[in-house]
Amino acid sequence: MASGVPSDVMAVLGNLNGSNEARLALLEKRFAIPPSPATSREANSQLSCPGARDSTPGPENDAPESHRTEAPWHSLDGLELSTDINATKKRRRTSLGPGAAGGRGGVSPPQNSLPGFSPFRPTAHPQERDREASRGAASSPPSSRRQRNTISRYFSTSSNANSSDGMAAVEAAVKAQTAALAAAELHAAQLKMEAEEARRDLQAARAAREDAEDRLAAMQAELGEARRAGAAQIAHVRATLLRLARTCAALERESTAQSLRALAPRLGSLGVRRRGIEVQEVWEEGQAFRDLRAKLTALAEQRDAIEAARKAAKRRLPLPGQPLPEERNEGTDAAGTSTSTLHPEDWVVQEEIYKARLAATKREEEMVKVDLARLETEKMLYIRDLKRVRDEDASRFSNFPVLNDRYVLLDLLGRGGFSEVYRAFDLSSQRDVACKIHQLNGQWSELKKASYVKHSVREYHIHKKLHHPRIVSLVDIFEIDNNTFATVLELCEGGDLDSYCKLHEVLPEKEARTIVTQVLSGLQYLNTKPHSVIHYDLKPANILFDGVGEVKLTDFGLSKVVDDGQTMGMELTSQGAGTYWYLPPECFEVRRTPLISNKVDVWSVGVILYQMLLGRRPFGHDQSQEQILRNEVMLNAREVKFPTKPAISQECKDFIRSCLAYKQEDRLDVAAAAAHPYLSVKSRERRQSVSGREAAAGQPTS
Repeated sequence: MASGVPSDVMAVLGNLNGSNEARLALLEKRFAIPPSPATSREANSQLSCPGARDSTPGPENDAPESHRTEAPWHSLDGLELSTDINATKKRRRTSLGPGAAGGRGGVSPPQNSLPGFSPFRPTAHPQERDREASRGAASSPPSSRRQRNTISRYFSTSSNANSSDGMAAVEAAVKAQTAALAAAELHAAQLKMEAEEARRDLQAARAAREDAEDRLAAMQAELGEARRAGAAQIAHVRATLLRLARTCAALERESTAQSLRALAPRLGSLGVRRRGIEVQEVWEEGQAFRDLRAKLTALAEQRDAIEAARKAAKRRLPLPGQPLPEERNEGTDAAGTSTSTLHPEDWVVQEEIYKARLAATKREEEMVKVDLARLETEKMLYIRDLKRVRDEDASRFSNFPVLNDRYVLLDLLGRGGFSEVYRAFDLSSQRDVACKIHQLNGQWSELKKASYVKHSVREYHIHKKLHHPRIVSLVDIFEIDNNTFATVLELCEGGDLDSYCKLHEVLPEKEARTIVTQVLSGLQYLNTKPHSVIHYDLKPANILFDGVGEVKLTDFGLSKVVDDGQTMGMELTSQGAGTYWYLPPECFEVRRTPLISNKVDVWSVGVILYQMLLGRRPFGHDQSQEQILRNEVMLNAREVKFPTKPAISQECKDFIRSCLAYKQEDRLDVAAAAAHPYLSVKSRERRQSVSGREAAAGQPTS
């Protein structure tokens, strides 16, 4: 720096008149090397040469040199740089360095130049800048010195020390960037390796996926084939089961018909008798009944003959004061018809003979009566089967149809007013079930049909929530046609208690107590749910037995659901429904709407136990429901009377009285009845132990 102008500024000025190619080379070289950190006197200063000509072709640049107008050069602050064109050309030739082109053009003012260095060329070495400054000062005209004075305002001088520090910083920055670049290259290499490994893994995964898809497709094909084969096998098994079920049912039906035909001559048959315009069914007894009745008639005649002979022999006794015959048995024939006087000692012998003959006749009569009673039971079962077969033949479902694509109907179990119960075979679960078919009368009004359906749906909603060993399970419900639907229930092959009581007439107390205990177990379950259920139609026909004799309750058509808030009972809105012999007195009140509770079912339990033990109902046994209602039998059922025979225990009588208490507040509820000492196992064991000790001690038992 010879004249106070920095060498880098002189380099900039020396290159202002350079060609475009030189400036482009300087720019590329400058931006390839980090800039010098030297600072200028005024930050962000700019050099503006508005009079300079750029390299862009134009009318001014392309005109001949003799025709060009002279334009003054000004600096950024308006000072004249040069007014002599020839001097300007001379300065251009002087300032151009070796290899620089002498073409036209100027430099646009640098925008946002960094302070202390030129944006057009790399920073020169300090000694080079000094030499260039000396050469420029010696060869520059006065106008150049004015330029340097003007430009020096905008560029501060840089010292050698600052240049050295800048180079050190540049070298440090280069080293840091080199290290960062090396680290980046290493990281890039690692990423490339990882990417290559991931690509290989991806290819392997794709291959594995394709293999898995192939295997899955093969397995799906095998599964589809297995399913088709399984479906075909199931269809074959289903068809076989259906064929076997129908064949067995047809054979059983034919066997039953043959048995009934074989029993007809012995037991009898149902006939029809016309009385005026009425046609009634009458029973015509078979040979077995005729033989037994003839035998009873003969025994009665024999008894009468013995009684007559006894009376005749007694008349032969001597009158008081009359002398006794001299010889015994004088004048007596073998038949004892002699009119001679009978010796008193002979009368004693004859009396014993008559008594023995009468006793033998009575025993024989009793045996015949037992046979006749057994024959009556057989007749009852025969008539039931006869009517069942007749109803089965008349039913629209007698040809073993399959309902709901699942249940094949086999044989009719019973028939009610608007329903038929069939034994059916479930093709899905391979078990026997009971299918109850409800048929609406086609002549009913739509309102009555809707009421019946609503009643059945209500029963279904109550029954489907009940799951207990003492409750018949509800399996399914479905529609058959517009007027017919069916409910599928658990099949109880042991029949019902009503038929059992008719068959045996009187049950032992121990057996009856066992049945009642099971019934109360089911009722206790009904009353421990969130919403208690009153059965309301508990009777022997609704108590069923399964194959091993366990009790199950059924028919919830009249059941009542008691809400939690109804602690004092619920109103009875269906008066007149139910079976009157088994309903308590409060169900027959007409002056006000009665309140009922589960004590209704307890009353029914008492009636059923009484009937099982004594063979008859406690109230209105020989009366119809119409007579019970008209005569107000149940409203007057205030006291329970027990016959002398058959004998039952006092504990049993007390339990029955507790169940048949006239007032509700005096009657046991379901929980109290189930916990009664008469039904308690521990109480029974204690009573049996006491009875055993008393029997061993020779004391009478209570």
